[in-house]
Amino acid sequence: MRKRIGFGTLDSKIYISFTLLIFFAVFTMQLVSSRFTVNTVRNSVLENNRVLLIQLTAQIDSYIKSLGKLSLSIQNDMQIQHYLSADKQDRGKIDKEMKHSLQNYIQARDDISDILVIGFNGAVITGDPGAVLNPSTSVQNKEWFIKAMEGKGKAFISSSYVQDIIAGRYPWVVSMSRELFSVKDGKPLGVLLIDLKFNRINDLCRSLVVGRKGYNFIIDGQMNYVFHPTQQLVYSNLRSEPVKPILDLLQQSKENIYHEGNRYYMIETSKTTGWHVVSVTHMSDILPDWNHIQISYTIIGLIFFLVVGFAANRISSSITKPVRKLRDIMKSVDTGEFEIAGTIQASDEIKELAREYDIMVGRIRELIAENIREQELKRKSDLKALQAQINPHFLYNTLDSIIWMGEMGQNKEVVRMTASLAKLFRLSISGGKEIIPLQDEIAHVESYLTIQKMRYRDKFTYTIEIDPSLYHCRMLKITLQPLVENAIYHGIKEVDHPGLILIKGEKRDNSIILSVQDNGKGMDKTTLDTLTRSIYSSESDSDFSLTRQGMGVRNVHERIRLYFGEAYGLSFFSSMEKGTTITVKIPYMYQEI
Repeated sequence: MRKRIGFGTLDSKIYISFTLLIFFAVFTMQLVSSRFTVNTVRNSVLENNRVLLIQLTAQIDSYIKSLGKLSLSIQNDMQIQHYLSADKQDRGKIDKEMKHSLQNYIQARDDISDILVIGFNGAVITGDPGAVLNPSTSVQNKEWFIKAMEGKGKAFISSSYVQDIIAGRYPWVVSMSRELFSVKDGKPLGVLLIDLKFNRINDLCRSLVVGRKGYNFIIDGQMNYVFHPTQQLVYSNLRSEPVKPILDLLQQSKENIYHEGNRYYMIETSKTTGWHVVSVTHMSDILPDWNHIQISYTIIGLIFFLVVGFAANRISSSITKPVRKLRDIMKSVDTGEFEIAGTIQASDEIKELAREYDIMVGRIRELIAENIREQELKRKSDLKALQAQINPHFLYNTLDSIIWMGEMGQNKEVVRMTASLAKLFRLSISGGKEIIPLQDEIAHVESYLTIQKMRYRDKFTYTIEIDPSLYHCRMLKITLQPLVENAIYHGIKEVDHPGLILIKGEKRDNSIILSVQDNGKGMDKTTLDTLTRSIYSSESDSDFSLTRQGMGVRNVHERIRLYFGEAYGLSFFSSMEKGTTITVKIPYMYQEI
């Protein structure tokens, strides 16, 4: 028979237990110190990256200044001066030499896509001999032309855009433009445009990064991307950066690092261009061996757990018989039986413990019963939410519309509808989260409205009037889309006049009030009362046959009450031939994103 180790009185057992807790505290301090080391290394790496970011910004300024000098050289070129001052007949004599001269400027640098000179005397010449101007493009309406004229000789640097001035060529470029003046009398002669490739900017941004996953990108003052190493993914909305929080760093005097997930963002502003250069550092590059450190701590923790478990087993073997009996009774919790301890012949402390256990079991039984009821309601609500999200007819009709527009050559509409459909499904998923920012819910319903508006063409228009200060508030996802769908199919679709959907949002006291209003068919009082009863009654009590859209509205109401309480939900107002208004009331929950 195994000999049990006796630890004497209960006080001695408590003393030994506290000894183990102290040992845990020491181990915890070791973990804290390791985190302190991690933070120190991280701050050091980020400070080094700050120095690299300042160097990169200075190099970009130097690069843009060199382009400014090039533009001045082109302006002071006497051959170009003569060409912009000559009449049409004289220009024809030197047209070939002028193109060759501009071509030499392009060939001298590998970062120039094209050079274009637009003279006020009607002369237009490019550095590409085979280039033909796009007849459908008005040069005078281009932003770079307008900004050059407003600058009175000062160079203008654009953001990135697709250049369509040359027929058949649509490259992504950054442009420098400036007004040209005569070196003799200072009269304006025309406008110079230099289109830049991204290779030099790309080389600069890639040369000063930390680690394998670090990168740099550039945005302008209007939050437009000038350069990103994954430019196509960004403009296709397949990848995004937290631009707004990053720009907010410029308003801070102390903390100038934004942290999101495993990435750290820092920003510097170019004094020459006004561009904002953003450096991104990945956590794995700050601590490349962090995974090995975590594995080591895990192994140590596992060994320690096994040792402590063995010690706990030795301690538990000395527990008195009444405590073992109480323990065996408590094991019934694992099987869900929740056996009552009743009266145990033991010391007062054990009796008190048994009594408290019986009270706890009674309370657990009540909570389990209540939880079963709530879970049943939640499962039904989740099922209805899934059914409301998946509408195959909407998807089929949308895809048919995309095919039809593609066959009609409406490429821009195809891109727009496809992007809206992708955004609609991406926001519907929302990373598995049920509570999302209001701005994401607005983006979701806008994508749905964009698709429906393109499908129904001029059948309706929509307006969203929601206070931007509420965009960071949290709400239940897929709340507005079923209401808008109901407005389209049961309101606007039933009338001949142009439809209007108005989505409003405001804060009242500690609640957010959202409304979806249409000018459609509307409902009479009897239909409205029947719909209201069906929404507010339980499924078994409702004798009102709901359509798929009606089920979606009811599902929204039930989900809101399930998550936020019975004080919140939907309310309805409708008048025949004047339209319907559905109002949503949710709690005000503001949270910085």
